[in-house]
This record gives sequence, structure tokens and C-alpha cells, in this order.
Amino acid sequence: MYTLEKYGGKGTRHTCPACGTKRRFTRYVDVDTGQRVADDVGRCDRESKCGYHRTPKEHFAEEHAFRPSFRSKVLRQAKRPFEAFNGTQTQRIGYLERTVMLDTLTGYDQNDLVQFLLCIFDHEAVKDAVRDYLIGTGRNGEAIYWQVDRKRRIRTGKAIKYDRRTGKRDKKSHPFWMHPKEGYNLRQCLFGEHLLAERPDVPIAIVESEKTAVVASIFKGVFPEMSWLATGGRSNLSVEKLKGLGSKRRIILFPDADSFEKWNDIALHARKNGQNISVSTLIERYAPRSEKAAGFDLADYLIREQKKQNNAEHLAARTEMIEERLAIMIFDGHLTEQEAKAALNLSRD
Repeated sequence: MYTLEKYGGKGTRHTCPACGTKRRFTRYVDVDTGQRVADDVGRCDRESKCGYHRTPKEHFAEEHAFRPSFRSKVLRQAKRPFEAFNGTQTQRIGYLERTVMLDTLTGYDQNDLVQFLLCIFDHEAVKDAVRDYLIGTGRNGEAIYWQVDRKRRIRTGKAIKYDRRTGKRDKKSHPFWMHPKEGYNLRQCLFGEHLLAERPDVPIAIVESEKTAVVASIFKGVFPEMSWLATGGRSNLSVEKLKGLGSKRRIILFPDADSFEKWNDIALHARKNGQNISVSTLIERYAPRSEKAAGFDLADYLIREQKKQNNAEHLAARTEMIEERLAIMIFDGHLTEQEAKAALNLSRD
């Protein structure tokens, strides 16, 4: 059982993790042991100006149950309306309640992107990617890419409609955001950023589109193990965002065909900050001019390669089946090779 710590002097009142006010935050303690829970588990007594309150129940539930299956229930994130910054009060970054995201983690039979991926890649690999990246489903079959930061707070979600047959964006339908239009202080994070805490020793790969990050994570065997993140747009990559990833990990940028120079310049400045960052020249070197002009990205090539592989496997399986049927008809059916081939041709017609 846990309770708010009784007042016992200045040492029992702490700085609020939300508003930054000193000696206004009371932490929860274990009744039996007197041991305090985590630093951010407690209540700020500035109820009208801050109102931060995080219970032990929320803390332990989030520790064990954040990564949901398609329909897991996760407790909502406590609201933190203000933060202390350089000694002044500034508007807090906007976060969405987790129920907003959880309600979309279903309906994958109607999700055009997921259904396209299931037609191309291994089903279990697709399901793993959908779960890892918390891909939601919109009312009209859109894929919803939730931006969840490393502290597991939901910044926003971007809904994009795809053509189920080709996997390309539906140009007739405009993407839309899941956060409120008014009174919401949006500060985007990288898509997939929530995965970094779970993979602390894995290099980071950054692409432009969210779909590309998902596809690259599915395409096993070509790349070494990496955490694939996406900027959500060419202009969304910056030195500041790269700096936020730290200097300990190796970072590899995979720009689209029309973004190489811009991203290479950003990487150059990031390296001056001591970051271990490089830029893939894969598309820059091998993409023909027409594909560069069309803005081809890594997903286009990976999907094309997977289709070739699928066709080759299908052809090999079909050839093996025909040879097996020929052998049965010749040896068990006592037909000549010409008679057996003629029969197969007739059956295929």
C-alpha cells in the first residue's frame, strides 16, 4: 500500500517534475517500508496552476504494460500543462491521452497499408512491425502513425490513406493530424522514437517517410539490426533533432533520392557536434535520373526486391510442382514424356 508522504520538514517536499516549483511536490511512499517510489510519482500542491498528480498505480502499470498488443489497455499519461525553462514558465508541449491512440489499434482488415504489406511480406513480420510502431487505423482505412517520444508520451498522430493494391499514397486523400487544431502546442518527435529505450545498443537509421521505416524494419537480412526512425518529411530533419539522440550511438541517414544534398549537409554539421553520423549513398549512386526526379525512397526499392523474390519463389515452386507431376504421370501413369507434357498443357489450358 502506498500513501503521500507526511510532512517532516523541507526534506519531505520536493521540486515538482512538471512545473519546476521547489518544495511543492509530495512523493508517494510505501506504507510498510517507508521507501519512496519513483521521483515523478506524487502530487503537486499547486492544484490550480499545475495540478500534476501521478499515482503509484499509474507508474507500475506503465512500467509493465506500455507496449500493447493490438487491443491492450494502458493507463492515460498524466497531464503536465507547464514546465520550467531557464527560470521562466513556458507553454508545455502538447500530449494526447493514450486512450486516443489505443482506440485506433484495431481494424487492421480495413487498414489499406497493413493489407498491402501482408500481401508482400511474411505475416508474422508485418504483425510485429504493426505492434512495435503502434500503427493505428483511421475511419476510412488510413494508416495512423503515432509519434511517441522516448518517455512514452504521445505528441500527435498522422493519418495517411494508401492504395491497397500498390501501397502508394492515395493522392486524392490528404493526410490529417490527430491532435486538436486549436490551443495545442505541437512539438513533433521522430516516428519510432519510443523504440530507442528498448534497444539501447542498436544503431539508429533515419528515413523520411513513416512507411519506409516500417518496411525497412520488416526487410530482415539485408541490413544489420537497427532501430528505424522517420522524420515524417524532408524538412523535419535538423541538427537539433539529431543532437537529441545523443552522441554515443551510430546514426545512419537514408535520404530519399531528392534529399541527399540537404541531409548530407545536416550530417556534416551534426558531426561537428561530435556525433557518429553517416549518410547512405545507396540511392544516390545507383538510382537512375528518372527515379531521382520522382523522389524514390528506400521502401520503393525494398518492396520491388521483395516482389522479385516472391516471384522467383513462386516460379521455383511451380517448376518443382510440374516436374513432380511429370514424374508421377511417366512412372506411375505409364505415359511417355511427350504424352505427359501434352496432358499438362491441356490441363493448363
